[in-house]
Amino acid sequence: MRDEKPVIKKGEDKGRADKIKTDEIKQEKIRKIKFDLPPEVLNSVKNGISYELYKSLLLTFGKRGEKAFNYLKEDRIKKYLDFFVVVGEEEYIVEDEFCTCNDFQINLKGRAPCAHIIALKISKMLKHYKKFNLYYVDYMENRKVKRREERKKK
Repeated sequence: MRDEKPVIKKGEDKGRADKIKTDEIKQEKIRKIKFDLPPEVLNSVKNGISYELYKSLLLTFGKRGEKAFNYLKEDRIKKYLDFFVVVGEEEYIVEDEFCTCNDFQINLKGRAPCAHIIALKISKMLKHYKKFNLYYVDYMENRKVKRREERKKK
């Protein structure tokens, strides 16, 4: 992407300048948002899943930090061959800076990390997650088939 600003000569169409500005805003929105953990959280991760980590998550992220700590403590992070999944009220697919939960998509509008993203970042650092040697999409398909079979039996 060019760093230069477009030059609009006197008498040129002002609409062109507006279009260029709109395009720049769109590109800015499309850029991936990166959620880095603050230094106080990174320092407390070194001690593993501890009270110090709980305290730093709570002070930094509030209720979301507390939830993230509980997901870690209760071993609710799963690594499949294709996705990481964090189990909250439901199973949520978490990929880098994105989560399928409503909190991330609706409340935070993708601008801040939800508890699932925070928990996943820390679990990756600690290598603290359950590994499954299967694809999550296959697992979900098998679950759907089993549910259908159970309904037919009733």
